[in-house]
Amino acid sequence: MDISSTPRSSLPGVKKVLIAKKLASRTDLFLIIFGIVAVAWAKNWEGNVVFSVTPLVTSLFDSVHISSILDIVLYILVTVLLPFYSKFADMVGRTEAFTVAIVFYVVSGTVQATAQNLDTLVGGQVLYSFGYAGVHVLGHVLIADMTSRVNRGLFQAFYDVPAIVNIFVAPFVGDALWRSGQWRWTYSMIPFGIGLTSIPLLTGLFRVEKKVKKSGLMKPLPSDQPTKKKSVWQHIVSFAVEMDVIGSILFVGALCLIMLPLVLALSRFGGWGSPTTIGTIVGGVVCLLLFGIWEWKFAEKPLVPMASWDNPTPFAGVLTCSTISIIAATNWQYFLVYLQISRKLGVIPATLLVRGYDAAFLISQVLAGFLMKRYKIYRPFVLGGICLLLLGIGLMIPARFPNSATAFLAITQVIAGLGAGMIYVPILVAVQSSVPHKDLAIVTAFFQIGGTIATSIGSTVAGAIWNSMLPDQIAKHVPGDYIYEKIVGDIGYATSLPAEQFAGVVTAYGNIQRILSIVSLCLAALALLFFLGMRSFGLEEPEEDNAVLPNPESTVNAVLDESSTTYGTSKMAVDKY
Repeated sequence: MDISSTPRSSLPGVKKVLIAKKLASRTDLFLIIFGIVAVAWAKNWEGNVVFSVTPLVTSLFDSVHISSILDIVLYILVTVLLPFYSKFADMVGRTEAFTVAIVFYVVSGTVQATAQNLDTLVGGQVLYSFGYAGVHVLGHVLIADMTSRVNRGLFQAFYDVPAIVNIFVAPFVGDALWRSGQWRWTYSMIPFGIGLTSIPLLTGLFRVEKKVKKSGLMKPLPSDQPTKKKSVWQHIVSFAVEMDVIGSILFVGALCLIMLPLVLALSRFGGWGSPTTIGTIVGGVVCLLLFGIWEWKFAEKPLVPMASWDNPTPFAGVLTCSTISIIAATNWQYFLVYLQISRKLGVIPATLLVRGYDAAFLISQVLAGFLMKRYKIYRPFVLGGICLLLLGIGLMIPARFPNSATAFLAITQVIAGLGAGMIYVPILVAVQSSVPHKDLAIVTAFFQIGGTIATSIGSTVAGAIWNSMLPDQIAKHVPGDYIYEKIVGDIGYATSLPAEQFAGVVTAYGNIQRILSIVSLCLAALALLFFLGMRSFGLEEPEEDNAVLPNPESTVNAVLDESSTTYGTSKMAVDKY
């Protein structure tokens, strides 16, 4: 049977998951869960350490003003890689997909640690995208594989809890490495941290994989037997169809060609009217149109099988969280740089102030998970979170003026973080619970795709506003002679200017930061509109049939049938809110 015409529930990777749930021992589950949390901690640790020194590293390369290019490259590639990994995990298996992701992750740290310029750092970011995307989406998929609806929110929240330690410790490590001239070790932590913490996870996954193979339940059923042996070329074509390679190429091409000029037009492409800028944007629009036509008319296996879901909850949920991601990327893209320049804060206090949002976000996630487990509903918590987010961002407009109290600024960070955390986990659980289990990996990727596209859009918007408006603001408020490229590219140069010029720089930076907060507030109101499209339903689910049938074919069929009925939402009649 050609895999391109195979139902998702009968793909080998999906079969492995459903059978593994019957065969995994307590030791296997402990290793997998401990490994997931450990890798999540390491991923967050390296991210926080690197985040704390990124403005200084890009300043070393005279590239602070275009530092958003790192995030844009990351999230554009992750956008395409998320569905790739989810489909790959369904086709081949969670174990194999995780192994590939870990290898890319480890190699990327080596490349970035040896970078001599921004271009090499961006090249390492490309490899980093292949590792980060796989670890990011597959961690959430594994949790959803192993948990029920009512417990899923709590487990998803605990997945990120160890990051709270990193938020407060990592900036000290980053600052110490920078001051000692050993900033390359911030990137060297990637291969060591990710490689070591992945050992328990991969051990648990390979143990279960071995049990599944020994059980004989993975032998092809009569209905799955191919009528004739396929050639190597037919295997390649089948794989390309399942992964929608053409659609993926068109999609990533469109995103790159449209978004990169918005940040690089003035600094690298020769201005908005240059042939390079115009050509790339036009090419991006053409690729986007071709992508839409391909997915609509020709793709046998679209990147995301949206046409098979008649429930609006996945779409409304993704749009809601995507809007929150745009807000985060827009409002916080240059916030660390702004604090280091406008308030002359060091790496540690500036990073801790920025990360106050993340700490509140993580704490709020756990609270939302407990409330969902207790009351078995999700919508009231999302609504409360949106209201808190609106309040927090609204207060940020006056709080982010350079002369405002630091305590006021910190309070607004906490309020917005509490609101965002109350939104994220309930919506993730609602999106995962609104499709059959056979589509769980792809809908999780769909959720993450929305976030990555949104983050790249937000980073692009922030970069466009920053680089388009800052030159006029600098010219208006900074008197005397100065080197503009140094002001926007080197934090040390900006903070060492004479008092009158420095005051003008602070005013210019403050005005742009205020505009970014106003844009974010408007987007927060849009998130509320998207949320209203999500359906109300309870989080209960029927008891699963845990009996293991003696016949391999009947066992597999029973498990597959269970996956399409137990986890579907078409039969859910509970409406608690």
